[in-house]
Amino acid sequence: MILDLVDVMSVFNSYYIKICISYIVMPVLKIILLGDTNVGKTAFISKYLKRDVPNKHTPTIGAAMSTKQIDFNNTSLDLHIWDTAGQERYTSLTALYYRASNIAIIMYDITNPQSFIRAKDYMNDIKMKAPSNIAIGLIGNKSDIAIEDPSNRAIPYSEGKEFADIHETFFAETNIFNDNDAKCVFGSLIDLVPSDVMYSYKGESESLLDNIVDNNQQLENDCCNIS
Repeated sequence: MILDLVDVMSVFNSYYIKICISYIVMPVLKIILLGDTNVGKTAFISKYLKRDVPNKHTPTIGAAMSTKQIDFNNTSLDLHIWDTAGQERYTSLTALYYRASNIAIIMYDITNPQSFIRAKDYMNDIKMKAPSNIAIGLIGNKSDIAIEDPSNRAIPYSEGKEFADIHETFFAETNIFNDNDAKCVFGSLIDLVPSDVMYSYKGESESLLDNIVDNNQQLENDCCNIS
């Protein structure tokens, strides 16, 4: 029996919609990393994803997304991790990634005072433009350099911790040579995501749904120094 063209289209549309819905309702957390250039964001993500950490620093242009699936409380979560450019000329572009973000990791280099100033700017920006229930982590990176030679430290631990406390955010000092630091930071911040967000399948999926509509219309624990 030859199916009528309308029937074929109906079956196709039904199948297509099911595929779209199955993707949209996937539990997704959108995570953005912010910070001045050369603070170690890309290497930090690589460490978390168990990739080789690049030996040579290559500045991120615009933003780059990586994905990772994890098990959390008997639920599979898809993490969309956005590595944003630290150069000032990309500041306005970076702000576009705040939308529908669930976690923001603001990173600075504890040996570089300017990077801490930029971290403060990012914190203020996130507070104004990101979702109100976003989980924020302030991360002082490259602690290994200060351990090797304390005179290299420009930002005291207490100063970073105090700033994080003022803004009621998670705080840690890390280095990419500690295998557990990145895992510890990501895990701790995922724990801070409100349960109603975690199990409502929002985040990046909500942004995806918005994009579909728009397109149709327009065509401190043991593993690291954490507090």
